[in-house]
Amino acid sequence: MPEHELIKSLEREGFSLEYPEKYSNEEKIIEILKEEERRLYLAIPLLLERDFNYERIRNSLLKLKDGKDLLAEFNKIVLITEKIFIKTKRNATKLNEIINKTKIKGSFKESEFEYYLEQFKESKEAIERQKFESGNLEFRKKADSFKALEKIFSPAKIRILRKIYEFKAITPTEKAYYYRDIKPLIDSILNKNLQEYLEIVQGNRKRK
Repeated sequence: MPEHELIKSLEREGFSLEYPEKYSNEEKIIEILKEEERRLYLAIPLLLERDFNYERIRNSLLKLKDGKDLLAEFNKIVLITEKIFIKTKRNATKLNEIINKTKIKGSFKESEFEYYLEQFKESKEAIERQKFESGNLEFRKKADSFKALEKIFSPAKIRILRKIYEFKAITPTEKAYYYRDIKPLIDSILNKNLQEYLEIVQGNRKRK
């Protein structure tokens, strides 16, 4: 069975089956190829979209007992990945250069290509879903923050707070207004003793 760290790393790549970051991209690929669980090979196209040193992988594989077979398998995946990148309108220039420079040869069945392509698309869609859900979460957090601000600050004060939050310049008048009327409120809100006091008030009210 593949090691737990390997599986977790591939999930970070969008492959549903984590590598500690001490592993380089080349080391991830080599470790996958060494695994008996060939289903993990489906993650390699995701890693080939990142920068990698083909010669380093090749030389490392050839030091292994079954290195020639593993290299042949890797070369086939490189060729499949190039076709995937072209099919999905991704940049295949680097892979094409590696294939031509190192004279990678090999063949694969159309069914193999379709199998890798399907997993590649699913992984990319999973990553996009994660980004969307994460973005929605951040949006909800901001929305909740603005609702809370509206209960405490006037619209004029909120406009100044938002400009400061977004690193936008404020006018001298706004700056004076901030220090005179806004900062004292912020200091009060952030006061730990006040927060503890209000938590006790809220807790006691719930018990009545």
